[in-house]
Amino acid sequence: MYRLWMTLFVLIPLFFAVSESGLLRAQSDGDGQGNQTPPEDSPLAVEPQSNLERLETAVLMADFGRPELAKSYLKQILDANLSDDELLELRDEIGSVEIVRLARTESLQPESQQLLDQIAAASGRQSMKPERIDKVLQDLGGSPREREIAISELQGLGLRAMPRLIQHLADPNTVQTRDQIVYLFSRMGREIVPALFAALNTENPLLKSAILGSLGVIGEEEDIKRLWYYAYSEAEQPAVHQAARIAISRILYGTPDKAAMLSSFGVKQDLIRASEAYLKQQPNWNVNEDGTVDFWIWDAQSGTVVPLAISPVAANLRRAVVTSRQALSFSPEDPHIQALYLTAVLAEETYRVGPEEALPTGAGTPFNLALTSGVPVLEKSYEIAMETGQPRAAETVLRALSLVGERNLLNSSLEDPSPLIAALNAPHSGVQFAAAVAILELNPRKPFRQASRVVEILARGLNDDGVGKVLMIDPNVDRGRTLAAATRMPQDSVRTGKEGFIEASTRSDIKLIMTHINCIDWSLSQTLANFRADARTAALPIVIYGPTFMEDELALTIQRTPNTHYVIFTPKSTELDRQLEPFLVSQAEAPLSPVLRRRRAAASADWLATIARRNQTHLFDLTPATASLSQAVNVPELAGNCLTALGAVPTREAQDIIVNVVLSRMEDLSNRVYATRVLSRHMQEYGVLLDDRDIADLKDAWEGETDPELQTALAILVGSLQPNSPKVTERLERHVIPPVPAQN
Repeated sequence: MYRLWMTLFVLIPLFFAVSESGLLRAQSDGDGQGNQTPPEDSPLAVEPQSNLERLETAVLMADFGRPELAKSYLKQILDANLSDDELLELRDEIGSVEIVRLARTESLQPESQQLLDQIAAASGRQSMKPERIDKVLQDLGGSPREREIAISELQGLGLRAMPRLIQHLADPNTVQTRDQIVYLFSRMGREIVPALFAALNTENPLLKSAILGSLGVIGEEEDIKRLWYYAYSEAEQPAVHQAARIAISRILYGTPDKAAMLSSFGVKQDLIRASEAYLKQQPNWNVNEDGTVDFWIWDAQSGTVVPLAISPVAANLRRAVVTSRQALSFSPEDPHIQALYLTAVLAEETYRVGPEEALPTGAGTPFNLALTSGVPVLEKSYEIAMETGQPRAAETVLRALSLVGERNLLNSSLEDPSPLIAALNAPHSGVQFAAAVAILELNPRKPFRQASRVVEILARGLNDDGVGKVLMIDPNVDRGRTLAAATRMPQDSVRTGKEGFIEASTRSDIKLIMTHINCIDWSLSQTLANFRADARTAALPIVIYGPTFMEDELALTIQRTPNTHYVIFTPKSTELDRQLEPFLVSQAEAPLSPVLRRRRAAASADWLATIARRNQTHLFDLTPATASLSQAVNVPELAGNCLTALGAVPTREAQDIIVNVVLSRMEDLSNRVYATRVLSRHMQEYGVLLDDRDIADLKDAWEGETDPELQTALAILVGSLQPNSPKVTERLERHVIPPVPAQN
């Protein structure tokens, strides 16, 4: 170091003298990154030997207006791949301010910024090391100056120091006193509040009390709702109760002396409301650049708190689980709270496994918990799941009901609605499908309300592309198309309210209704009333559009008609987007992935076939599914079940569809054989509904078929046509007798 400074002391005057004349001008390499060794015209008589000397030289060269030289020394430091300790030693010697200044000097980038990034990363890694924090903590018991320096450094570390600090606070053998660490927490400020609340999940009552004491000092009124549980729950010990009440008193009144004035009145309801808000994803989090939030948890194995980077959805669901369980501790036998807690657990589990995976089963799993919670709790859990926007939890509850419930679950009335029946008209297609399957699992024996919805839902599941269409109701078709284009959805259009209702109630692909205020045939009020009165269309979102002056006049209608929205018509797409987007986002249902679509289609085909096999068409008329079955029968893996279902549809259209499969040489041979057998039974059951041309084609296929199995099936089919006596004689005479008699 001394040699470097002496060299610079001698050469700096010379450097300034010659640099003005341009005699000493460094030559940078072609890419501007600097060379591994300094240029030949370097003003240094002796090159720096250590990384610290190189960094000091880089600072000087930058100050002297020689950025190419400064960058060359910075690059040598970077190429050395220094350890964390070496990087931090450079920072301590040169100073953070100087390193930041270099990083902000554009002519020294990118090397200067890379060095700063490396030092920052090393600092972060080192700050998490227990030995570093332990070393700082030792100074808490030193002189006032040493104590302040230690506190200042720990304040700088902030949340990164909390795992080790919590371990010290929980350790009865720690060198630092509990009061010293609690005082330290009070100096570190609100940044550490998330870690402190996570530490309250410990089983150590002394640690809880100390944490609560710190929260009482640095907490604010918004934190109180999370402290009430510790102040009054019977699950906590008296010492914890007292510490929590003192903390609340400090926050509310600025003194610990008013703890006795506090009351537990309303605590349970506050926890219920908080849990429902978390399920609805209402609380907002400070989101990182990668979309995650910093969420702290208690790690029992290490005996301290640990930060996790999780999504805001996951964070809210975990809070919902915690708060609902806390509410349950106040009223363990309250069915509503039991159902709320079960809903939160199921919501978190469905989010954990993802949309394409089934929930795990077995001891200790949330699904098995649902199975053992009883039908009343499951019914209430379904209601809560739908009210809080947790459709996948609702699907799981419906599945559990189908396994542990009885057929009386299908008994429904206006006064006592069945959740299974109500779910058939839920706003989420997945919930509707789960309800339809649950009802079929119960194997009903007598008619019930909304039974026709089961087949409609299964039929939609056969061919649902996950996109859906918008249906426009407008006498002016061009105007309607202009508005529909703003939804970016495929569109169909009709001119009257009555036509719109008929289309929407008989199709499964309509996901949004848009209607002009001037409906014809049916007025707007009549159109809305019919849409909302029919279970098939009750949940469909409706956008009403018209001129500006009608918005106020229709405000009461919009308010009284669920799930409707008014849009002022304009040809400007940007303005339409502004008005439509919030409403459309609120209606958005995540589209099914290809895997889920295939899985749902397979299940739909299987259940439609099951209805046919069970001879339950008197309960579930399969006729409305004919069109969907006609499309799905062309999918090889669905064909068998679709043919079975078509075999129970007593219509000419069903026979035509089956005949097309029998005669198609593009179809799989096994499907053609099975279709032939289904057609034979269909004709025996419902009569021959085919025209003469189809019958002739079937006979030609029988006579020309070479595959033995299909030829035999076609023979059965032709035989079921009940040929007349001359035709029988003709066929008998055409039969070729083997030339050799039987010899056995």
